[in-house]
This record gives sequence, C-alpha cells and structure tokens, in this order.
Amino acid sequence: MKKNLRSGYISILSVVTLASIMLLMLTASFRYSIQNQEAQKKTQIRVDYTNREQAFLRAVLTEVPNSAIRNMMADSNLSGGEIPSRWRWIFERALAKANSEQALPEEQATVLGISGQSISGNTGDGSRGSLKHSVDTIRSQPSLNWFYINAGTNYTTTLLGRKYPESLRLANGTVEKMDRDRPIISMTKTYPGGVQFKEIPYPDVHFGYVAQSENFVAKRNWWAFSLSSGEDSRSSTGVATVRKNFILSIYEVPSQLALGSAGSTILGKHENGSDWDNIRISGGVFASRAFTEGTIQLDRLAARRGISLADDSSVGGVALDSFSGDLPSREQYESENASFFPISSSSDSGLVAFLPIARGQDAFDDLEEVDDRNSASPTGWNYYSRPAMQTVMKLRVEDVLSPEDQTPTSISFAFLAGGIERKITYTRGNNWPTSGSASGALFPFHLESDNIERRALSVYLGRLPAFLASIGADPTSVNNSLMVNANYRDNVRVLKPNIPSLSSDIALIMRDTKDFTPFSSGFSLVTPFRTYLVNDVNIVPMDTDSQGRDVFPPISLFTPEKRFGIRDQPMNITLKGQVNHVGKGSDQNARPLDLRSGANDEVLAGKIKADLYSITTPEQLPPISQMNWLVVIEQVD
Repeated sequence: MKKNLRSGYISILSVVTLASIMLLMLTASFRYSIQNQEAQKKTQIRVDYTNREQAFLRAVLTEVPNSAIRNMMADSNLSGGEIPSRWRWIFERALAKANSEQALPEEQATVLGISGQSISGNTGDGSRGSLKHSVDTIRSQPSLNWFYINAGTNYTTTLLGRKYPESLRLANGTVEKMDRDRPIISMTKTYPGGVQFKEIPYPDVHFGYVAQSENFVAKRNWWAFSLSSGEDSRSSTGVATVRKNFILSIYEVPSQLALGSAGSTILGKHENGSDWDNIRISGGVFASRAFTEGTIQLDRLAARRGISLADDSSVGGVALDSFSGDLPSREQYESENASFFPISSSSDSGLVAFLPIARGQDAFDDLEEVDDRNSASPTGWNYYSRPAMQTVMKLRVEDVLSPEDQTPTSISFAFLAGGIERKITYTRGNNWPTSGSASGALFPFHLESDNIERRALSVYLGRLPAFLASIGADPTSVNNSLMVNANYRDNVRVLKPNIPSLSSDIALIMRDTKDFTPFSSGFSLVTPFRTYLVNDVNIVPMDTDSQGRDVFPPISLFTPEKRFGIRDQPMNITLKGQVNHVGKGSDQNARPLDLRSGANDEVLAGKIKADLYSITTPEQLPPISQMNWLVVIEQVD
C-alpha cells in the first residue's frame, strides 16, 4: 500500500533553502557595502586631511616672512615662551587660519543656525591635541625650547640626508639654536668661505623670476619639519596617518634682472607717449604690478599683483588672442611647450611668495628710525632693508649758512681704518680746501652751483682712492660704498632732504666717474639728494671674460632722482646693465626708463638708448643690492 507524505513538505524545504541562500547573499552584499563605505570614508578623510594640510601650508607661507622680519627688529631678542615670531606660534596661527581642527568652523555653524545642535558625522573632526601631533622636527637637535624644527645650518644636511639642501655656515652657536626656535635671516649665515651668494638652481615653481632649469644668484635659508594630520583622532577614524617631510625655504635674491620694480610699473612707452624704440631688454622683468604699452617684446614677465598686457605687446612669444582678447591658459601653454608659461604671478604659483624688500624713501636715509638694538637676528632689519645703512663711507653736510640757505659750510667724512670707523670734519675757511687751491685739486669734495641753479656738493670719484690712502684708510676693497646725506638729526639748521627735491635742497654732482677699476670689489652710492651725472660712468674695463668681452667693475647708484648732464645742450644717454625701481610712497605708476636730462629736467626719448640684461654670477653683484625674498614650501618625502 502506497504511503502518503504530508502535503507541502518538499516546498517548505525549498523555500527555507532558497531563503537562506538569499539571506547569505544579502548579508554578503551588505557587508561588502559596509566595507566600501568604510574605504570611501577613509579615502574622504585622507582627502580632507590633504586639503587641510594645503590650507595650513599656505597659511605658513604668509606667516613666516613676517615673523622673520620681526626677528630682525629691535627688542625681538626675548626669551619668553609667548614670543609671536617663534616657530611654535607661527604654526599655531597657521593651524587656526586653516581651521584644521574643525570641518565646519563655529562661525559658519552659527550662520546656518546649527551651532550646538548638530552632530558631526566626520570622525576626524575635533581637537588635534598637542601641536607636536601635527608638526614636529624630523631629527632631534639641541634647542632652546621644547618645540622646534630643523634649521639648515652647519651639519643639518649631514643629519637629515642628501635629499636636503646645502647647509649654511653659522659660527654663533646660540644663534644656531635660535634658528631652530624661530626663523632667522642674517648676513652672518653664509656659504663656505664666508660667501653671501652663489649660483644655485632655481626652484621648480611656476613663478618665472628666472627661466625654468636655470641657475640664479641667491642664498638659500631653509628649515625642515614633518607634518601629519589626524594623529590624535586615529583611534576613532581608523585612518593610519602618514608623516610628510617638508622644506620651507627663504631665498635671499639680490636684484639681478634686466629691469625690476618694487612698485606698480608701466613698460613699453615713455610718459610723452613715445615707444621704447632704442631699448633692448634680454632676460626677465619683474614688477609688483605690470602694465605694458605699445609693441614691447619681453622674454619673461613676473609680478606679484597682476599683469595687464597691451594688444601689441608680447612676452616670450605669448600675446593676447586677436579674437577673444585673452591670453592662452597657462595649462594649455605648458601642455604644448616644454617650458613654463613666460607670464607669471606669485599669487598663481601655489606654495610660492615673492617679496621685494623695499623701504621706499627710507632706503636713501641712514639717520631716522635706525634702531635695531636687541634684535634676535645678528642683522637688524633697518640695516638689512635700507641700502643707506649698509654703506661704509659717510659724507654728511654738518652745517649750513642758515635754514633758508642750505649752502654747506661744514662736512664730515667717515671711513674705515683698521676696521674701525673714523671721522674727519672739514670746515670752510679752516681745513676744507677750495677747488682752486693746490690741495683742493686733490680733495674729492667741493661746492658747486654752476648750470643747475641749485646749491650742490660735488664728489670727484676718481680722486677718492688716492685720498683714502693719504688719510690712512683701509683699501677700496673695504671702503667700497658711499652715503651722501645731510645731518639733519644733530643740527636744526640743516634740513632733511625732500623727496621729490625742492629748488632749496642741496644737490649732488658726481664727477670724474669714468674709471671704477680702483674699486676691485665694485662701488655703491646711496643718497637722498637729486644726483647729476655729468661725465661718462664706468666705461673703463677691468678685464675680459672667456669670450673676449669687456668686464667692468659692478656698481650701483641708489638715488631718488637722477639727472644726466648739466650743460645747456641735452646729452645722449646710453645705459648698459640693470635698472631697478625701489618703490614710491604713492600709488603713482613708475616709468623706470624715463631718464631725465640735467639741462631742462625733461625726458628726451630720442636721446635714450639702453641695453639691459640680467646678472648671472655673484661677481657681477655690486657691494649693495636691493634684496628680494622668494619663499617656497616643497615636500621632500
């Protein structure tokens, strides 16, 4: 007899089996989805950390130069822990600026109306803990405080490895430790042999002060630190943090381009509207803000605050599109060419900042607000940033006929003898010889007023080397720079020179300026006076280079007003070398090649001819140069 089975038994087993399989598949899918979400979460957190790191580094880039300057100022050599220019507080401020502790800052949460009411889904959001959890030294070194970073001095490169730049030499051990505690810029930091500058590779950045892969003349101050994000919240995020090592560099760059300006500058035309027809510029041009006019063609153009290109101008072959009126994009140009875009602005260049060290009218004065006492850096800010204070020899007007008549009656001349500053005062009618006397024919400083309708002090440069020897001064390789000023600080009858000058001000006339070969290390002149160049300047070569070209002593002239010639007939002006504009106290655009005649104080464009080119070796630098800082942050590993 056939046995009957219960109805539905086989169906229930099938359903249970199928349901179990589907449940397992759903569980596996859910688990896989959770794993994907976890991986996506960690990836997003890492992206968030990277964005925060970039924001932090950009904030550091703006903080460091200002702190380095503060460390060069008077009374910055303090030992307290709250010194704002220490590395600790530089990084603390940068972290605050970058909002690296919170994904949504409190002020934004308040605007959205969710302050104190929201629950963050970002497990990496919150306190970062100690500063050392984010920023730390790479290798331990002796230091002044618990927080410090590695500074590129003495044996730091040996300690950190070959990936790091050459270390500068620094003899003072206290300053060496202080450099790890706060950024120190000083002339006491040198390359081996006491050299201030040398040819070094230009960094791989999109700021074309120098062409890509070329060398430039500079000194590289650098510091190294490690950076990590989320180390304090690793237990909650589950994201393994990676410490990245960075180098922060401040390149001290003496002005070396064919044409440079620390102010807003117009290139291509003179003020009267005529083109720069006889102006040849090879190499780079820099201005804080640049405007081109006419048909000027440049190799490279770099600026801090933007560039405006005229329709007919071009830079490195790049010009405005004839249809759109726009420049090609940097990305498009660099994808089609094996070089960087020839037009660059430091604001478009990532972790790069370019800062001209320009003090405007203060650059020409060495008497007012000059105190740098008790600065953290051995080199004070006023001395570093004002060419007038770097001069070795000082010629000052000590007394005048009256406040209304500034004709000098007494002058002083300071110089180095045996490395010690000495000063001699010369008084009219006593020991200051007149130009017509036998002793006056050898004396380098005289009064003059012919042809310029101003009271003037004349300096005969050609007589200066023999005069220095006669008074027991050090050689011209030491006494190689001259400041000419009025001592308004110590005598109320002597008035401070006006800039721009007035007809009542003293003027300076430079004579006997053809031959500078007695100044083997070059020569620099700084003065606030209107300066008349009445002879050829530096036309006697001291040597020839390997290609047979004449080599002339490097000279620099810092004066707010230059005039060429004093004769009734305007003279031709032929200039070779570099032209730099140190900036003005006003917003007026500068025209650096509007060279004025001494005869009628006019710009005679047809008589101006210039061949401007860049400095390429340290030997071409004069004793005093205008300084710039190139600040760069680069990842090492």
